[in-house]
This record gives sequence, structure tokens and C-alpha cells, in this order.
Amino acid sequence: MHASLVCGEWTPIGCLNQNVQLSIGDSVHVTFYDMQGELVDLSFSYKVTALDQGEPSVWPRLIAEYINVHIPLVSAGRMTDDGIIVAYRDNQVFTLESSGITTAKVEFSCSDKAQSLVVSNTLEYDYIYPAGGASYNAGDKVLHPHSGHIFQCKPWPFSELCRVTSEQSAMFEPGVGKSWSMAWQKIV
Repeated sequence: MHASLVCGEWTPIGCLNQNVQLSIGDSVHVTFYDMQGELVDLSFSYKVTALDQGEPSVWPRLIAEYINVHIPLVSAGRMTDDGIIVAYRDNQVFTLESSGITTAKVEFSCSDKAQSLVVSNTLEYDYIYPAGGASYNAGDKVLHPHSGHIFQCKPWPFSELCRVTSEQSAMFEPGVGKSWSMAWQKIV
């Protein structure tokens, strides 16, 4: 059953919008996790077989389309007023809250002539903003779902501004709020 046929709230669990140029022979590995660990049956690899498939504006779209067709309870694209649509850039990975899937990691295996090199661009973060916002502390990393960037909460006393507790929190929303840089440092 395709994810679009299932009702429920979509939650972001990862991003495909890394600015990575890939070459023929390189692979993108997408791994899904729940609270128990890796979901082997859902995880997959995508191999670049043509030069244009490795472009930073192409491979995220191709992987998003693959996810939407082949991975149940998961969808990829950009959240719009009309739902999730696949875009050329800024594609995120979403799952239904009730699925139990918590994370999607993206890693790259890049061939370099005769030698194979694994480049890991996994997005490591503690929370997806604003989930858990009342308990953000210094050093916590959050994925901002609308921008796809990861931000780290600055040390005390600025860490107090990271917490999402009132209307004033919009001022410090990472990457968006008028005074976000007082509380956050952009990591990726």
C-alpha cells in the first residue's frame, strides 16, 4: 500500500538535500531506523549509472521518487499546502507518526578510481525542531525541517533562548527567527 493512501500526520525524519556531486559508480545508501534499530527491509541503495544522475539537483529527486513508490508508510519531497510533492531540491523524508519509524540516514559510497571511499554525510541530530523544545539544552542539535539545516544550541546563558516555551520562541527559531543566531549555531 502506498503511503499517500494512509491517513495520519506526517513527521520529518531526515533530508535528501545535501549539496553532493556524485559520479558514475557512486552509491547513495538510505537507511531507516525505529526505536529497535535498523529496518533492513526498508533500507536501500541507489547507484549512479549516468553522469546527469549524480547532479545535486537530480539524485535527491530520483531517491524521493523511489521512496514514494517502494517504501511503505514513508514519503519524500517538500511539504506544501497540497501535501508532499517531489522537488528538485530540498526534499525531506517523512513518515506517519504511527509507523514507529524514527530516522532516515543518507550515506554515500564514492568510487575514486581503483579505490573505494565511503563518505558519510549522515545528519546527526537530537531533535527535529520544535519537538522536545521545552527541554533543549546547550549542545543539543536540532534538524530544522523547513530548511533541512542542523543547528546546535549555544552554551549557557544563551541556551535558555533555545527552549520552545512561549510566543517569544519564534524570535529564536533556528535559521528563521529575527534573533536566532543569539541561541543557535548553524552546523550543516
